[in-house]
This record gives sequence, C-alpha cells and structure tokens, in this order.
Amino acid sequence: MASTIINWSEIQPHLKWQVLAKQKRFLAWALYSSIGSMMLGFDFGIAGTCTAFPAFQQKFGIPFPSQPSGYLIPAHIQSGWSGASSAGSIVGEIIVSIFLLDKIGRKHTIAVGGVITAIGIAMQVAAHEWKLFLAGRLINAIGFGVVFLESPVWIGENCRPELRGFFLCIMNGSIVLGQFLLSCISKGTSEIEGKWSYEILIILQFAFVAALLVVYPFYPESPYYLIKKGRPEQARKALDKIHGRDDLALLEAEMARLTEVVQFSEAIQEAAATKGSLLRQCFQGSNLKRTLIAALPAAGQQLIGAAFVLGYVTYFLSLIGVKQYFTVSVVLYVIMLVSNISAFVGIEWIGRRALLVPGIIALTLILLVMGIMGCLHSSGALWVIIVCIFLWAIAYQLTIGAVGFAIGAEVSSPPLRSKVQGVVGITQGVFGWLVGFVSPYMINPDAGDLGAKVGFVFAGLGVPLCILFYFLMPETRGLSFEEIDYLFANKTSCRRFQDTIKVHRATYGDVLEIPGEVSGKHFDDKAAIGVEQVEDNSV
Repeated sequence: MASTIINWSEIQPHLKWQVLAKQKRFLAWALYSSIGSMMLGFDFGIAGTCTAFPAFQQKFGIPFPSQPSGYLIPAHIQSGWSGASSAGSIVGEIIVSIFLLDKIGRKHTIAVGGVITAIGIAMQVAAHEWKLFLAGRLINAIGFGVVFLESPVWIGENCRPELRGFFLCIMNGSIVLGQFLLSCISKGTSEIEGKWSYEILIILQFAFVAALLVVYPFYPESPYYLIKKGRPEQARKALDKIHGRDDLALLEAEMARLTEVVQFSEAIQEAAATKGSLLRQCFQGSNLKRTLIAALPAAGQQLIGAAFVLGYVTYFLSLIGVKQYFTVSVVLYVIMLVSNISAFVGIEWIGRRALLVPGIIALTLILLVMGIMGCLHSSGALWVIIVCIFLWAIAYQLTIGAVGFAIGAEVSSPPLRSKVQGVVGITQGVFGWLVGFVSPYMINPDAGDLGAKVGFVFAGLGVPLCILFYFLMPETRGLSFEEIDYLFANKTSCRRFQDTIKVHRATYGDVLEIPGEVSGKHFDDKAAIGVEQVEDNSV
C-alpha cells in the first residue's frame, strides 16, 4: 500500500495521524518541555502523600491518640504547605509570563526554573521542622511554575495545526504521569520504616531537575520566538533540530507558516498599539472574552476537585477507612493515566466542546452521589465512594483534565499567547491554593472531618461551572488561529463556531474580514505562500 504524500504547505486535518507519524522528533522535544508539568504533578502530591506516612506524622505532627500512628499533622500546617506550593507556583508563573519568556526566550527559561527548583528541594530535604519544609515548598514551586508555563507556549507556537490539541494534551498527561510515579514509589517506600519512607520521595525530585539541565543545552529555542525577534537564520537552525533535515519540504513550509503567523500577530499588535501593554490588551474588547474562556477550564479543574485529588487522595483514602490506601491510589493513577492517554485521540476525533460540557456535568453528578454516600455508614457505602472516586478520575482525565490546557492555549490571540498563558497559570494557582488550603480543614479529624461528604462541596461548585461551560466553551477543532480571531472579532456565539466557519468557508473561501483589528487580509492557510502586506485599519 502506497504511503500518503503530505503537502506540508497546506493544513490537512484529515491526515493528522499521517502527520503525527512524521513528527517523532517534535514529539520528543514536546515531551522534554513538559517535564515541568511532571514536576508539578509529583510535587503537589508530595505533602499530601507524605502526610500518610507514620514517620512523617511523628516528625512534623502532634500527639493524637485516635490516629494509628499516635500523631496527626494539624490542618493549619497542611494548609500552609499546600498554600506555599500554590503561592510559589503563582509567583513563578508571573515571573515567566511577564519577564522571562519574552526577555530571555523559551529555552533559557527552563534553566532558570530548574536551578530554583533544585534549591527548594534541597531545603525540604534539610528540613527538621515544618516551617523550613514550608519555605522549601515555596521556593520549589516558584521553580517548577517557571518551567511549567514554558511548555504550552513552546508547543502552541510551533506544533502543526493538525495536531495542536494532541500535543497540548501532553501537559496534563505529564501531570498525571508525575502523580502516577509518586503513587508507585510511595507504595514501595511504605514498606520502609523510619524517615527514608518519605525522604526518598523528596530526594527523587532531583531527578526531574537533572533531566532538565542535562538536556537543556541541546533544546531548540522556539522558531516562532526567533522569527519574532528578527533572527530567521537561527529559526531555521532550530527547525532543523526540531524536525531533522531529511524533509526539506517540511522545513520550508514550517518556516513560511511560522513567518506568516508572526506577521499576522505583528499586524494585530500594531493595529492595537494604542490600546496599551500586551497584558492590558488581554482584558480589552474581544480579548476579554478569550482570556476568560482560556482561564475558565483552569479554574474549573481546581473547583471540581483536582487540587484535592492531586494533593490529598492518598491521605483521604486512609481517613475514610480504606486499609490498602497506597495500593488503591496506585490503581487510581493507573486508570487516570490510561484515561488521559485516551483523551489524546479523543480531543481530535470528538472535539473540545463535545468533551468539556458533558464532562463537567458528569463530574458534578458523580461528586453529588459521593456526598450522599458520605452520609451513610456502611461497607456498601464505602465501596460506592471508592467507585465514585474512580469514575471521577476517568471522567476528569477524559475531559477537563486533558482538554482544559488545550483550549486555553488555542483561544488566545497569537501576540497575547504568552501573557494569556500567564493568566491561565495564575488562575490555576489561585484556585489551586484556595482548594488546597481549605481541603485539610474539610477532611482532617481535628477540623471539619467531612469524609466523603466533601463531595457536596465540589458538586455545589460544579453547578455554576456547568452553566458557564455550556455558554462559553467553543469548538476550536480544525480551526486556524486566523479563523479563531475572525470568529471572536465578529462576536460569534461560542456554541456555533463550527457551523459559522463551515458556512464562511463555503461562501467566501479563505478570505477573512476581522473588523476593528486587521481587515482585508487573505489567509489561505498555505504555509508556502508568503504573506501580503497588511494595512492598518484600526479604529
């Protein structure tokens, strides 16, 4: 059977899997860039997982006879650790979005974040009381917050449009992989007595830093960034490193495509120059709605329970009476990982909106059932609660967990992408801090002691999310960035993106009129064709 010939100068969504087969090198670099996401998944679970170890409870806790170990880490200390991680992540994301990404580039941002992370890990290893451990978690989170945000920017700028959703799913997949590794290792170290049962988990975080810094010298700078900075020769060399030198047609087409996107981005930026800084423009006109849509899934992930599961599921299982809680958490993360991998395909076959809206509704209903079961006291109710946790994990990873990051990177205007990703990261950090901070107070025996009734809390938060997702989540599958700009500029209903663009393509072809920003531009989505001069028609 003859292989399909790909015309790289055109965007061909129907050949997405043939395109993926030719993008092995890009996939490898995308996986490297997502190490920050893996660090986030691993680190955010550290405190909650370590809290389940008797030796950790004895070191940082207070006497509490009703606990099997005789010790309990008070809710205010657990909240402090969680808050420090979220606050550090927010600080790191502010630093990277406002200063580092545009000043030193995507590549060098990774080195800065890696060094900061190493300092924070060392502080946690050296900690003999909870305050130094808190300070270490704060510094560590600043570092991985810096690295974490680089990934969606680098991938979103440089991946082929046919596979944008697929590659952006890697972020959440890496978070889940980090959680999975943590659960597997903690299961093994749970058989060890003494401080090494938990210190091994903390020390192993250095492995992520080592991987970052060893590969960093070879990591290609974003070609999009280099073209934007007026360094086309270096951009071409970066493309050689990303795709290899075997397919010259691919390299020429990608160089032309990225140049076109940069020129389009600069035209929009020039037209909006009178509107203030790029950060300010994120909250003006149609960009305000786009920023809200980008940030909404990040907030929704936390409000529907991600921060709780990410940080406290192992400890929570021990509190509700699950005896083999380490084993159950390992199985849970295996299922989450498999579900997330399935979403890599589903996001391109099913679509973004088609996964997000039913997904948030399903999650809300599952949490409601879990809360009801928490009011009952029987072995049968406990089994239903465990089933609800597993169903939640599957639904989350198939929908908002995987798709949330993709939609956030797609809906932003190209010149504002790094700033909007900063807003998304900060939103996730703020809501993650909120949920992570109150979670110990909700579930700890010395505080709320809600048990599975915590499901009522997250189900209640899920109701407004269901409404917002229904009206605000667009379907961006197969749309170019220019078409997305056109739809938002013309105030198209988010529920009708696909229908509107199909009618437009059938009627006008690839000519897009973007009112008030850039008008009369001919976008043919053929990367090999140069971009004509864009006239400034800003109002």
